[in-house]
Amino acid sequence: WRRERRLGIMPLKRLANDEAKRGQYIAGFLAQSEICDEVGIMLADGGDWCLGIFLDRSTTLFKDSEIALLDERLPVFEALHALDIKARGTEFSRTSAPTGLGASPRQEPTIPASLWPELSLRERELVQLILAGHPTANIAERLGITVGTVKNHRRRIYEKLDITTERELFLQFFQHRVDR
Repeated sequence: WRRERRLGIMPLKRLANDEAKRGQYIAGFLAQSEICDEVGIMLADGGDWCLGIFLDRSTTLFKDSEIALLDERLPVFEALHALDIKARGTEFSRTSAPTGLGASPRQEPTIPASLWPELSLRERELVQLILAGHPTANIAERLGITVGTVKNHRRRIYEKLDITTERELFLQFFQHRVDR
């Protein structure tokens, strides 16, 4: 974005002209994320900044008709973003580095007993740490196990819950909270 300042709807296939960059992006990020296709909604955010909203798919490509529909809806995204910019007010400022420590969570997320009864106590403990935002290495240290063991637990948890990504884990957790 910084080089070309292209705003609007940006399907991954539009990066085809820059094959080397596209190849690095696909090999480095998308492959690890299990993302098959992606569309970015790029909105001007003042100065040298942009807001990127990314839609992705894990198994199918976006159709040209879906991208065209997003192009039609771009003014809606731009209007919502303009409202957000206005709501921020003149006091809003940004830096490339945090000025101090961020706030700690007020409390760790609590997994209700009715959610994921198929998980063992240890698996629930691991999920609790995932939902609290701890990276794999930190989870291993906290639980006194190896990083490989954390990854094995995570794989079994995903199998039991019939999910493939951490995003789906969070989605199930938040959906359960909404449904209560």
